[in-house]
Amino acid sequence: MTAHYRSTLTAAAGVLLLLTTVPLFAQQEEDSVKYLFDPVLVTGTTAKERETPVTFTNLHKGTIEQRYSMQDVPVMLAELPSMISYSDGGNGVGYNYVFLRGFDQRRLSIMVNGIPQNDPEDHNVYWIDFPDLLASSSNVQVQRGAGSAFYGPPAIGGSVNIITNPFTPKPYMKLEAMFGFQSYRLDTTQLPMSMKKLSATFNSGIVGEKYMFYGRLGKIQSNGYRSHSSFEAGSYYFGALRFDKNMTTRIHLFGGPIKDELVYTGLPKEFNGDKLLRLLNLSYWYKDSSGYTLGLRRPQEKEEFNQPHYEIIHEWKVSPSEHLHNTLFYYDSHGYFDFDGTWVGKNFDTGVDSDTLAFAMGPYFSGRNLENEIIRAGVDLVQWGWLSRYELQHDRGELTIGAEYRHHWGSHWGKLQYAEGLPAGYDPDSRFYQYDGIKHMASVYVTERFALQEEMTLMANVQLAYNEYQIRNEKFRGHSFSVPYLFVNPRLGLNYNLTEEWNTYVSFGYTSREPRLRNLYAAEDAYFGALPAFAADTSGGVTRYDFSKPIAQPEQLLNLELGAGYKERTLQLNANVYWMEFTDELVKSGQVDIFGNPVYGNAPRTRHFGAEFDGTVQLWDNLIISGNASFSVNTIVEFSTVDSVSGGITYRTALDGNPIAGFPGVTANLRVTWQEESASASFVLKHVGSFYTDNFQNTANRNDAWTVLNYESVVSFTEIDGVEIGLRGEVRNVLNTLYMQTGEGNAFFPAAERNYLAGITVQW
Repeated sequence: MTAHYRSTLTAAAGVLLLLTTVPLFAQQEEDSVKYLFDPVLVTGTTAKERETPVTFTNLHKGTIEQRYSMQDVPVMLAELPSMISYSDGGNGVGYNYVFLRGFDQRRLSIMVNGIPQNDPEDHNVYWIDFPDLLASSSNVQVQRGAGSAFYGPPAIGGSVNIITNPFTPKPYMKLEAMFGFQSYRLDTTQLPMSMKKLSATFNSGIVGEKYMFYGRLGKIQSNGYRSHSSFEAGSYYFGALRFDKNMTTRIHLFGGPIKDELVYTGLPKEFNGDKLLRLLNLSYWYKDSSGYTLGLRRPQEKEEFNQPHYEIIHEWKVSPSEHLHNTLFYYDSHGYFDFDGTWVGKNFDTGVDSDTLAFAMGPYFSGRNLENEIIRAGVDLVQWGWLSRYELQHDRGELTIGAEYRHHWGSHWGKLQYAEGLPAGYDPDSRFYQYDGIKHMASVYVTERFALQEEMTLMANVQLAYNEYQIRNEKFRGHSFSVPYLFVNPRLGLNYNLTEEWNTYVSFGYTSREPRLRNLYAAEDAYFGALPAFAADTSGGVTRYDFSKPIAQPEQLLNLELGAGYKERTLQLNANVYWMEFTDELVKSGQVDIFGNPVYGNAPRTRHFGAEFDGTVQLWDNLIISGNASFSVNTIVEFSTVDSVSGGITYRTALDGNPIAGFPGVTANLRVTWQEESASASFVLKHVGSFYTDNFQNTANRNDAWTVLNYESVVSFTEIDGVEIGLRGEVRNVLNTLYMQTGEGNAFFPAAERNYLAGITVQW
């Protein structure tokens, strides 16, 4: 047993011991079990049909169980309205990313059990930190636009809330095995195994009339689709629950250590149709008059990370009309990644061509020319927080008052892991850059849901949010600063139930969101030239920064949503239109940083508007057709870029009227399912329209439209001597379409060719 799993099991034992000591306010009653399964956990951060004036979609437990095998969360979400995903490795396992209405996941509010998952400094979401989480999830809700999520980063494009409630009153054990096989046009004679998932799940049922326990251990492995893009993750989820009269206490521990090979560089667009070139995992590439120069990823470029998630969720029914919810969480993340450092070739402080890494390491390296460098970038992160919510039901609706405080501290550092030409006596643990990134986050909010009439509900809410960035103890340039942000985010909406089948709603929302810390100062890049992005005084040849005046500004959104829905036994339809007016939206420039991440800049004015449709129809008892389609226009209203500066004159190119990079105008999904009592089979068709990968309408930098067909089937055998067996089969990319999932500038990311999955579950 590894040290990691020993520590995990020890922590789980401690969690269970803590649970037994939670103070109780009353003796257990017969209705306690019923109270346990009421969805009180999610009411504060999820919308309700025919009540909440928000555009949203739910994935319920039955749907998750039917569709989920081993793909990451973004892959499953990509079938929902206006959502797409892509993976660096190409096959949906490893580093994956999700987009909603074209907004990347940094602009979304991602939560698990109402707890924010966006990295406080970077705003990104690292799905690899909770592998196989959908195996323990009971509901996923996606809200589009400025949704009703109040915890975490403001929901610019929308929010995703994953609810884990794996406890069941019936005890069981389950073993699961999934195997994936990847086909390649490069060699059609073989079908190598490319993915594997093994897991074991335990559910205690009700123990001693007031406890429930759940545990899952597993492992996911993938070779990736692109070369040298392997991924390996151990996964675990431990849960304990105690319920009493009008009260439940849950403790969750989940996560998993990961190891993977780095793969983050896109490919030239024309490589898509080449059965060999589209597999390449490049460290860098460029094209000149002589053709392409390609730098292959080195075998040493790998990473290891581990982020356990600890949650305590307490729900108290104070009285028949009052509920009090409190959540405590703690995340502790450690890891590193090793990447190629041979591209660093200039001392940006002096402008002299020399070995910048040698310069960064100090005088000890003076005059040395290092070769074949590997840089290790490490992070040690701690985040903890408290989320609280009080709900009061009254004759005409419900009042909710909530608050949160979250604290984040992260130590970022870099050292030279390997190089040729190192001096004798070199300390391999010497760090040439290091700094602490700190963020304080606090907010309070009030929500009122008020019934104007029996069928008409008004919802009004306002959030006051305070966020403060800090950089401390920066080693390379010695900068230290704090940047506070204070936002007021109001929303107002109205839902009207016209009949038992029809409802309509309208909502207005205003949301502000701070830039990423990297938009203010990419301190980890200081050794090759990054400087603070603040107003500066350079008189006298000395640069003095005014850290109260950052150049990157918060983006501000005014959002209008108007929708209608129809629902009866065999037919459900929804349609909505939206208008999103931005000030200082952070838009992609078409450039990427050294890790393949897009570089953003503030556009003074941008606009997004569109229409979304989704529905489900049961044609016969066994035939169900569901689908969605989205159409949007995403335009720069006012924005220009600097072309050059000459003779004290700045020459700019206006981009007014251009489409915004990364926003497809059309997305659509269609699922046709044949459903029997113990079996189902589905064909799933997905289409994503073309979109530009820069803001210049450069046709060479356009991701072409693509359509892909998938197949899924699930069979469950009736219990034999108390044992239930389930079989699963999937074919991804049935027609073997070659396409690029997305792109940044001139770099594009290929999707895997046809691949297969076969799985078996045994439960008793």
